[in-house]
Amino acid sequence: MGVEAGSNQGLAIKLAIASMLAAVGLFVALLALFIYIGAEQTRARLEERSMAAAQVVSTNAYWITELADQTLRRVDAALGPALTGSDASIESVLDGLPDAADTYVIDAAANTIFATVPGAAQVSVADREYFTALKAGAPSYVSPLLISRTTKNPIFVFSRRVERNGVFAGAIMISFPESLLTTILDALDLPEGSSVSFIRGDGQLMGRSPPSDTALDLSQHALFTQYLPQSDRGTYASVASPIDGIARIVSYRKVESADIVALAAIASNPSWQTFHGAILAVLLIVSPVLIGLILACVWIVKLLRRGAERNRLLQQSADLNTMLLREIHHRVKNNLASIQALVRMQDIPEEAKRDLEGRFAAMTAMHEHIYSQDRYEDIDAAEFIPAIIGKALETYGSSASVHYALDAIPVDRDHATPLALLLTELAANSCKYAFADGRPGEIRVSLSRDASGVSHLVFRDNGKGLDTEPSPRSMGMRIIRGAVAQMDGTCKFSSDNGLVFNAEMALSRQATEEPAPETELA
Repeated sequence: MGVEAGSNQGLAIKLAIASMLAAVGLFVALLALFIYIGAEQTRARLEERSMAAAQVVSTNAYWITELADQTLRRVDAALGPALTGSDASIESVLDGLPDAADTYVIDAAANTIFATVPGAAQVSVADREYFTALKAGAPSYVSPLLISRTTKNPIFVFSRRVERNGVFAGAIMISFPESLLTTILDALDLPEGSSVSFIRGDGQLMGRSPPSDTALDLSQHALFTQYLPQSDRGTYASVASPIDGIARIVSYRKVESADIVALAAIASNPSWQTFHGAILAVLLIVSPVLIGLILACVWIVKLLRRGAERNRLLQQSADLNTMLLREIHHRVKNNLASIQALVRMQDIPEEAKRDLEGRFAAMTAMHEHIYSQDRYEDIDAAEFIPAIIGKALETYGSSASVHYALDAIPVDRDHATPLALLLTELAANSCKYAFADGRPGEIRVSLSRDASGVSHLVFRDNGKGLDTEPSPRSMGMRIIRGAVAQMDGTCKFSSDNGLVFNAEMALSRQATEEPAPETELA
């Protein structure tokens, strides 16, 4: 009797330690999941905002290019066959052009014929590439960032070759100040440290806000060596800008019908600092809960060890063990409820918050069912499954009716957690997607076991069914497939007047360790 009592006490201590480790592991896992979801949402928001900003910058670059091209063509026509067009005729063409744009006309000898900038005739542009390239035969030219010799301001220039009777007769130029990009950046209302840029197709910087103050060759930057060769548009993370060293999320787009790349780069540090601050606040809040959980579990283990010394009181020890195990599950349930309350206080998206609450609720319901039934080895699936699904529907505020056809199959403690998570995710999926069109909710759950010990779970609803194959990368699908894998099972989704989920799995170690009984020959 003493040996048997000591064995029972040792088993109780092992169960307590296992429960403690499971509770702490679950707490850490859910906290890590919370952090992971928050980080993914922060990254996704940065990328989405960067892509939207790049679209705006690209559209502005397209209209600037079109405006320059049309203006240059109209000025060319207004000059007449001998480049003798009057200033009045040229100015009429420029009517409506933005005040920031300046137009110049020079002849084949680089003499200024017309300019909208006073004093331009006293400045020579004979050596400027936007003139020499045209003189050498190029039909048009787009300059990198330059410093205007007339205004001393940073500019970029569009120029067009002028020919008469097939002979080079001069050039027409239209310039835009780099400050034009500041107007675009201000309109986007991006976080401090963000930037927008126009870059020529060969990697030469045309303009940037905040200003770069100098020309820059980006042809060997990853944007041109890695990303642009793969796609005309995209997004990537830049650890340090080659201009100012700031970390940004960069989105780029090639401008339609122009050899220009438009960039929008959002400073990522402000968003990540906000996220890290939120995580630190959560850790400060939940740390006392975790410490209390560990201390409570240590205290319970100590009580169990003290009970082991009193092995002569076998029946009293057994009663004490039952009480202590019930206390473990009760304390774990209470701590999980505290964590649920903390999650509700966090400033995270409602859908993510509700999903976390649902998963905590599943764990709470599992521990509550175990200690209320005094079942610390195996629990009855026919009683356990309705308790878990009922708690999930309560969490999502669903009034769906549930019909059960469940065999009394034992579920051991190693399989109770993944089964609870699986059922919670399936019920959550039905609440969020199956009844979105307002139809009356109805769920049917059946569980049976074949001769080999494999359990067959069927979960179906009367929702709209599957429009597409569920994404294997979604958090819900990861949890479902991970829970089924923990139970050495397989699963599949299908549609039949709603969603149908089928799974074959083991609900106890005995189901996978013991071979099926042999049949007698007739």
